[in-house]
Amino acid sequence: MSDHADNADSRIYRTINAGLAAARRAPSLQPDCRCHFCDEPVAVELLFCDMDCRDDYQREASALQRAGRRNS
Repeated sequence: MSDHADNADSRIYRTINAGLAAARRAPSLQPDCRCHFCDEPVAVELLFCDMDCRDDYQREASALQRAGRRNS
């Protein structure tokens, strides 16, 4: 017979696994020789031209996520 703690543990485990699965499915940025924020040329392996663009991109992506929108 299971008790409330066992039920809670099972629910927590399922919630964590669902969150991890969603994070793994989330699209990630791929380098394309352009800054993903300002579209300036960058080295092949880079995503952003500098830390400011990276921070601005992350700030904008977070705001869009909070608003329920997707960053494109």
